[in-house]
Amino acid sequence: MTGRLNKLQQDLKNIETEVANLAERMREKYRIYLDLLGESLYKQAIGAVYYICTRYYGGEFLALSHSNRQKLQEEIKALGQEAKASLQQLGEQSFERGAFSGVGFSKSPAETVNTPDFLKLFLDKRENLAATGEINNPDTLLYCCRVLEKNCIEILNHLSKQINQQLQKAYILPPYLPSQIIDMAIQAGEEGQSLGGGNNMLNILVEAKNPEPEEEKDEDEDDGDDQDFSSSKVTKVTAIHLRMAELEFADTRLSVERNQIRSLWEQLNRLGEQYHRIRKEYTIAQAEAAWRSSWYD
Repeated sequence: MTGRLNKLQQDLKNIETEVANLAERMREKYRIYLDLLGESLYKQAIGAVYYICTRYYGGEFLALSHSNRQKLQEEIKALGQEAKASLQQLGEQSFERGAFSGVGFSKSPAETVNTPDFLKLFLDKRENLAATGEINNPDTLLYCCRVLEKNCIEILNHLSKQINQQLQKAYILPPYLPSQIIDMAIQAGEEGQSLGGGNNMLNILVEAKNPEPEEEKDEDEDDGDDQDFSSSKVTKVTAIHLRMAELEFADTRLSVERNQIRSLWEQLNRLGEQYHRIRKEYTIAQAEAAWRSSWYD
């Protein structure tokens, strides 16, 4: 029985070593991927705004003065640079050696003050991982990767919302449309509901009541719901929704890196299955040994 326990224990150590090595490979691969994603996001976000301002809302864009057009463009570029920096920060901090080796550290003042909300979940969990030093556990590595992927999507959605808000402020997108409606449409798209669009855009059908002069409104107060229905119209609004899949599809380098990351995920899943199977066998063997050691006739 002792020999079996020793063998299972050694098998677990071997898997933990493989997981630690895989963690280093994933750290480097994600760092490269996030750098490329930041560059691609910046370019494709500007491209999507270009299409909005020329193909969909050309009249509204032409109505802006030259200075206001430049102001809008500069604001969009600044937002894109901020998102790019957030992705680079995510790549640098997500797989730090300190977090994986169990070496403790504390947040710097700049990190505490300037960290976006969508990164705080990971940074808090990262400190817990540093305290436990469990990076050789496949469950811990899997959790790390899932949170990183979630934060990538959060950064894309955050940038989409910021751009749409700027387009509304510039009267490119309808200013009467509550921003919450666009935000809900973006969230629905992430949850798998098809909203059309493509090219990092989404289409929203909005029923809006036509504004009436105050005197006409007073006269029609008693006309009932039929009048309200007849004075409304359905409008299609096209807004920005930056999607990971579309960014990768349009960028060959990004797509190649994503495929390599998928391959690493497959390796991690296999190691996880082996780890849990052997852990179960090890627990059973320990229980059997404990039973025999305490049993007597």
